[in-house]
Order: sequence, then structure tokens, then C-alpha cells
Amino acid sequence: MSERKNGSEEKAKPTEPHGPPRLGDPGEHPLSILLFSWMRSTLFFRVLMAALAGLGAFLIALEFVVVRPPPGSSFPGFYGLFGFLAFGLAVLSGWPLSHLMRRPEDYYDTSSGEAGDDR
Repeated sequence: MSERKNGSEEKAKPTEPHGPPRLGDPGEHPLSILLFSWMRSTLFFRVLMAALAGLGAFLIALEFVVVRPPPGSSFPGFYGLFGFLAFGLAVLSGWPLSHLMRRPEDYYDTSSGEAGDDR
């Protein structure tokens, strides 16, 4: 005589992480299913990663074969001017980023004066 735990016959089998692709997730546009469903397979992912690795290895090997100076390097002071402009661009890009990411000055202030009392 077999015993059952809590009236359940068997536990649900976990889904495989690389199982068949699911088509038509809730809220997904039908045109995106039609156009891009072939990209959901694991074979596509493996081929894409192999192609990117091969391209990267080819480009690295090409660096050892082809020797060419960077464009504009014949200009006197090119590297100093380029470095100064690149550093200036990096520093000045912080100003607009700070306006996008900064919280308002009264972010932590509450109307009662105590943190957590207004919740």
C-alpha cells in the first residue's frame, strides 16, 4: 500500500533552464514573436558567442600583424592635446549627470521633523 503526502500525487517536475523556447509571453507583441523568436534558442546563443569570440581573437591577432600610426599623430603635441580634451570631456560630463542623478535638497526632510514619523 503506497502512502501519499498531503494528498498530492507527485511533486511538479522543475522546468529545464535550456528547454524549448516559450513563444508568446504575456504582453509580448505578436510582431516581435514573428521577427525575433528564432533568437530564443540556445543554439543561437552559442553560435553568437562563438562568432564574437572568434572575431575578438582575429582582431587581437591582427594587431600584431598590422602596424599603423593613429590618425593625426604627426601633428606636434597631438597626444597631449588629445589627452587634455578627453580628460576635460570626462570631467565636464559630470555636471549634466549630476543634475540627472541628484536628489532634491529636501529629500530626507519630513513635515514632522522626525525621520519615519510621516509614513
